[in-house]
Amino acid sequence: MRIRGAGWLRNHWPVLLIVPLVVIATTWPTFPSIFNGDEFWLHGMHQDKWLRIWDAWHIEQVLAGQAQLYFTDSIFHPSGTSLAFYSMVFPHALLLIALKTVLPVDDAYNLLFLLILCFNAFCGYALIRRLIADKWISLYGSVVVAAATPFPVGQTVPDLIMSGTLPLTLYFIDRSVEERRLHFAGLAGLCAGFTAFIGIYIFALVMLTAGLFVLTRHLSLWRQTVFWRAIILFVVVCGVTSGLRFYPMVLNWAHLEQAAETYQNETRSNDALEHLVLPNNPLTGQLFGEPLDPRDDYENSVLRREYKEAYLGYINLILIACAILLQPRRTRLLPWIALLLFFAILRLGDYLTVNGIHYTEIVLPERLLQDWFPTLFGNIGKPEYYQIGVVVPLAVLSSYGLAALAQSKPVRVRALVAIFCTLVVCIEFYIPRLGQTLERRSTAFVSWLQTEPEDQIKLVHLPLADGQVSFYYFLQTLTGYPHINGNTSRLKKSVQGRFQGNQLLRTWSSSRSVHCLKHNEQSFTVALDQLLADGFTHIVVHNWLYGDEFIMKTFENVPAAYDDGYVSVYRARDLRLSCQNRAAELPRFIQFARSPSAIPGARSAILSLDPSRPVDPDRFDYLASLFSDWASL
Repeated sequence: MRIRGAGWLRNHWPVLLIVPLVVIATTWPTFPSIFNGDEFWLHGMHQDKWLRIWDAWHIEQVLAGQAQLYFTDSIFHPSGTSLAFYSMVFPHALLLIALKTVLPVDDAYNLLFLLILCFNAFCGYALIRRLIADKWISLYGSVVVAAATPFPVGQTVPDLIMSGTLPLTLYFIDRSVEERRLHFAGLAGLCAGFTAFIGIYIFALVMLTAGLFVLTRHLSLWRQTVFWRAIILFVVVCGVTSGLRFYPMVLNWAHLEQAAETYQNETRSNDALEHLVLPNNPLTGQLFGEPLDPRDDYENSVLRREYKEAYLGYINLILIACAILLQPRRTRLLPWIALLLFFAILRLGDYLTVNGIHYTEIVLPERLLQDWFPTLFGNIGKPEYYQIGVVVPLAVLSSYGLAALAQSKPVRVRALVAIFCTLVVCIEFYIPRLGQTLERRSTAFVSWLQTEPEDQIKLVHLPLADGQVSFYYFLQTLTGYPHINGNTSRLKKSVQGRFQGNQLLRTWSSSRSVHCLKHNEQSFTVALDQLLADGFTHIVVHNWLYGDEFIMKTFENVPAAYDDGYVSVYRARDLRLSCQNRAAELPRFIQFARSPSAIPGARSAILSLDPSRPVDPDRFDYLASLFSDWASL
């Protein structure tokens, strides 16, 4: 056993050594941040990173018997909400729980990100080594899988892209059919079914890829009984495994229609140049980004943010051309060409866009598939997810091209060529890491909050924009206190319904303030009484978190129980004080209302406002209550 293990390590040492180095280099400075205990820093700017940390916290609560797996009243208190349609990444949550036992949560999160990319690369290596029996060529393909995984910037979250199960599924399917060994079909079904616990989108793409792979590579074997046995076993095992994830959705059938219509009928398009340009790359961004985008700096910066992660890489395109021209058995390429074109075109969205110019009259297949199969394609929230299907065929085809160039060369030459091409890929796909540093002052209020005498603290966080709401999930992992601000993406209407039923929540969610004035005192009091009856004790205003100035005006006459410049905390019961101070609330408006020039019938009246400060709309609502002919004013 020891000799066999040593032989395995000796045979695969290039990928075991080089892939982690490539991942560390292309994601720098993620790796050194793991050892920086003085700063809370998370790779990436996408807000869903907070949700992935909350996933681990929620699973810990479930394991401790303190929460239900597919239901929570912590993030949408008190009525609660279903998590059946929430995109919880179970493997990431469990691994993060394990790593948190030895590392701070930010370091554990960053380390797990690197491990995910290595996992994807190793799974890609297994598939390519199966297709091309050369460890150096396979090393190159595995690096492409790691580098082309859509993680640099943009909308697709890296932790949700645990896409290694995709090449692993194809690897087991190929071995099962060609070697006529049914247990590999079972393993393929297990990998595909397990993907449902990573993400429903990724599961759908794995099944699409597996279906296209079998149709284009193995359909010639359809007359053989063993072929159908393998397919049936794959489908059964996959169905049973994934069924454990879909079963809660069936139980929550009442929410299915709301969850399914979230993204349907949306029109979206991605620029075709995303496949050819990575503007934030220090080299290719300078060489190719500017000539292709001659517009002014502002529009240029917006377009750069829209390029996201669809880059194919020029070296990969060159090697794919070599594969098509030099590969003696071109039929081997057909499954991968079909997969690459299929997902690359779907990645463009509903209609064609080139260099920011929208050709809405050119309808693309993704729009047609949404219309024909709305249950599946209508629910894939963003075309960016199709990039997951692009990565594996891109790596396989470019590996075939490299093999065609180096197949007759000595091992040492093949190794040097593969390492050189690997270096080129690293340079081409490199993007400077833009992480997020969380100032410790932004969470200092947590220590104060824990000293409050209330037995059960329940929070309302402000402001209420979607991006900020994700951060409030993270705050809950620090305190455990329930709050009302959560939503589960596909069940937003349930949350919005609750907000619309309370004047305070409804007004704050519209980015407006609400004052307790004479014309709305009753509704203000009713809304406040409802919050207090539901047990909410504190309102936390995050001034640093891109706060809305109008919302903050609500608390002008309410003393803060805690204020450190970053965060202000108000006791919910103290909001009644704003009703007692209405005489001083709007002195300029009251003076204006009482002036002779404001008497109805006067020819004119002048209301002077400071032009440097935006005017709170609620102030005008107050004026509307004073004048019967406010519209004429």
